[in-house]
Amino acid sequence: MDQSAFYGVVAATNFTLLGLWWVAIKDRDDLNGSTGPGRSMAYLVSLQFVIPAAVSLLAQVAPDIAAIWRFAFAVAGFLGAIGVALLANQFARLRASTVLPWVFAVLGVPLYLAVALGAVWPGLSGALGLALTPIEFEGLLICLIVILGVQEAWFVTMTPRRNSDAIHNPAESERP
Repeated sequence: MDQSAFYGVVAATNFTLLGLWWVAIKDRDDLNGSTGPGRSMAYLVSLQFVIPAAVSLLAQVAPDIAAIWRFAFAVAGFLGAIGVALLANQFARLRASTVLPWVFAVLGVPLYLAVALGAVWPGLSGALGLALTPIEFEGLLICLIVILGVQEAWFVTMTPRRNSDAIHNPAESERP
């Protein structure tokens, strides 16, 4: 497969998803700026689209110069891992769900760290028994991250909010 075409499609798709996310949260008081934690959660979801889009653009700049895309993927992997961990934390605080934050963290953090590790260790895909070039391995991981990001956006918008008193007074939420 032509890697440039693949990453072009991934970049365009993620920038489109980012725009749709902005439209989806425009009228949501709990996500569009009325509260600091809600704004933070909306921003962290947007990172799940911005990061794959940005690295996909950078992968096209000079695909024959591995140092460029490797650096971009390494940085993106570490930033994405931090972002998805923070998103899981905010989701746990603001939404009425106990399982989904763990799912986000358990799937998202290792995926992003694998992106970073694959960028700094070109032999990772071979060590895992995959017959993929390093840039193909990164593409596979980015596809999984995009799928996870769409699920995160869905659940952030569709999962009911926690009791507002529990958000403002965490000690209250610990009562049985």
